[in-house]
Amino acid sequence: MVATARRCARLAPVWLMLLALCGCGVEPKVEDLRTVKRPDTPNTYLICAPDLCMAPADEAGPLVDLPAEKVLVAALSVAAREPNVMPGDVDAAINQLVFVQRSAVLRFPDIVSIQAIPAPGGKTAIALYSRSVYGHYDFGVNKARARRWMAAIQAELAKK
Repeated sequence: MVATARRCARLAPVWLMLLALCGCGVEPKVEDLRTVKRPDTPNTYLICAPDLCMAPADEAGPLVDLPAEKVLVAALSVAAREPNVMPGDVDAAINQLVFVQRSAVLRFPDIVSIQAIPAPGGKTAIALYSRSVYGHYDFGVNKARARRWMAAIQAELAKK
């Protein structure tokens, strides 16, 4: 019992630091996904149509025969159904929405940006960039989130 109490006392500063980090306000900013510079860390995931983003995408994004406004409305609908999501910044000039999604237990913030990019032939490309604010590895969380959100956006658009 005494050993457990000592161990907990040694870990208290670590827990306090984690709680302080989780409580920090995050102010996500708009970054045009066509020109975004990705970090060297493996805690991001970018979905973007070929030749539309300068940074290498992890997978190709879809092209849809719908206007950007409908894509963004679908993205808002998807974000509203996701847990622990707060709206961030919006840039109507480049058709981008930014959200913060926090992890369930420790409330770590991740940033999700969705952009509707005009593409050749009157189509709209959907780009999505999910990234961690803290840490180096994300254990596939951003990849899973990006794929889940993109699939949900496409399903929402299919209803239209």
